[in-house]
Amino acid sequence: MADTASGIVKIPRVHILDLTAPTGASIGGGMTIQADANFEWWFLSIQRTSPLLKVLIAEAGVGNRQFVYSGNPQQQNFQGIFVDNLAGLVANNGAFPIAIPYVMPAGRIYSHQITDTGSGANNVFQIAYHGFALINVGA
Repeated sequence: MADTASGIVKIPRVHILDLTAPTGASIGGGMTIQADANFEWWFLSIQRTSPLLKVLIAEAGVGNRQFVYSGNPQQQNFQGIFVDNLAGLVANNGAFPIAIPYVMPAGRIYSHQITDTGSGANNVFQIAYHGFALINVGA
């Protein structure tokens, strides 16, 4: 798929992060967008062991822009959104469309923190960002 007016070629790409939260605990990890191209994010899919898992996602390098944010200033120890709410009803079963594609800059790091809220076992988590690498081939 190419946009000849802008000189951008779209190459299908998936960015994936795997984490395992010990039972009742939190763990963090970062996902780096490949340095060769910006990434246009279109779909999100999540696989998890138990729905008792919350996630926080932030874009590092720009003041830690929060993708998951609690607007309640009284809420302490905010652990994020349950992963099934983030991925819609397709968690563990498909890809959830993003209403407006989001461009993730090349080389940018996206931090993820997952928290098991009481599943009774380690909670294995995989998040996959589906979309396109935006390769500039010149005008």
